[in-house]
Amino acid sequence: MRTRRSILTFLAGEVFTVVTVIVGLFATPPLLRWLGDERFGAFRVTTDWYGYLSLFELGLSGALLPMLAKAVGRQDLELVRRTLAAGVRAYLRVGLVMLAGGLVLAAAITWLVPVSATNAADLRRGSIIVLLGIAFVPLAPFRALIEARQRGYWINLSLLLHSLLVTGLALIMAWAGWGISGQSLAGLLAGITLRVILSWEALRHFPGLLAASIKQAPDANVWRGLWNLNRPTLIFNLASRVGLLTDNIIVAGFLGAAPVVPFLITQRLATLAQREMQGIGNASWAALAELHARGELESFNQRLIELTTLVTALGVGFLVPLAAYNRHFVALWVGPAQYGGEALTIIASLNAILLAVFSFWGWCVTGTGRIGEMTNAMVVQSIINLVLSIILTKRLGFIGCVLGTLISFLAVSVWYLPRLLHRLFSVSLRELFGAVAAPLELGMPYAAIVWWFADISEPSSLLATAFEIGLAALLYLALWWLLVLKRAERDRWSARIRMLPRGVVAN
Repeated sequence: MRTRRSILTFLAGEVFTVVTVIVGLFATPPLLRWLGDERFGAFRVTTDWYGYLSLFELGLSGALLPMLAKAVGRQDLELVRRTLAAGVRAYLRVGLVMLAGGLVLAAAITWLVPVSATNAADLRRGSIIVLLGIAFVPLAPFRALIEARQRGYWINLSLLLHSLLVTGLALIMAWAGWGISGQSLAGLLAGITLRVILSWEALRHFPGLLAASIKQAPDANVWRGLWNLNRPTLIFNLASRVGLLTDNIIVAGFLGAAPVVPFLITQRLATLAQREMQGIGNASWAALAELHARGELESFNQRLIELTTLVTALGVGFLVPLAAYNRHFVALWVGPAQYGGEALTIIASLNAILLAVFSFWGWCVTGTGRIGEMTNAMVVQSIINLVLSIILTKRLGFIGCVLGTLISFLAVSVWYLPRLLHRLFSVSLRELFGAVAAPLELGMPYAAIVWWFADISEPSSLLATAFEIGLAALLYLALWWLLVLKRAERDRWSARIRMLPRGVVAN
């Protein structure tokens, strides 16, 4: 059942990615045309700034996940109820703090996101609209429950609906000339819809929980455990956001809002592939946490090694052709003027592969309630990333942001996370590094051949580009399946795939 649910979650993520890619291909050119580079870039940077409001939840989401996973793994329904009740009450409190922080941010938004005088009032209106979504923050724990119950496919399908809704509304608002404020309104309406759907899915299994969590005082032991875990989670979330999610802000601060557009556009394919690879961790962490809660350490370690190999192989298989064909893709999509260059493409793709692997390893630690073991290293990595990104962006332009990220990965995560997994779970370092090295070794000659072919190829359409990228990826994955995986590993994966139809019927 664990495997089937993980596969269903991953496949739902696949559907989400395919549909959002197709929708994005058609939506981005008219959005750029109707909004213009400055308003498009300003809205994206404003979204990043408001993302920092999530820090005011004080790490509650990360604290709730392992607590709920442990309660679900033990099939303790009463503990699930008490944990959720404490989570809702906690989010009611932090929502007020988030609102106060959002008001300060709204007051300073035109200073934080420099725009021309003609767009300043629009930017201020848009920033106020974003704040209205805070009213629905207390519903956040119900998404954590869905993840802990290994129903991530529900989340992915709900995110698909959210993506379609926000894109459709954004296009309508941009066409109507509502500018930045219209984009904010589209995000608000779609976000409310997503919260309501996820809450309904969680609450239908626990009727009366929402009313009880508001009226009754939370259980003292659960409340204490929630806040004991929140501090390391807060530090970890802050480090992650500062280290990885400030690139647009840095580019806009030093270069202006308009250059954010080619910076984003050039990385679009790498970002999509990275999210797809991270989807494996999102789909499997709850099952791994359940194995750990039951003391099945040998099975836990075996799954960790297998999934590390899978993440790395999928990363190499898809990101190499995506990087090789990126200039063709951008030119056909929005025009060659929006292409940020080969160096940005290559470094962003390397970062995407590394981040996918490191994120999966991080889920293994945080999902078992050991997030405090990662905080110090992640803080150091984030400081290195932030300082280098600022210095290198001033000297080299927007490539400095992705270069700072790459250097910080090599300085910290590439050695610290394997050692941490070995210490916490007795994972074999030889097997762990082998799980990464084997797909990369096969990927080197593959990359050279694909890049050469992309250089001599001139696809005439986005469809032709996608076909060549897909063909190259399938070729690599076939070689990985035959040459890298052992027969026993192929048999295990084949058995899991054959289990999937029964999982679809059961769920």
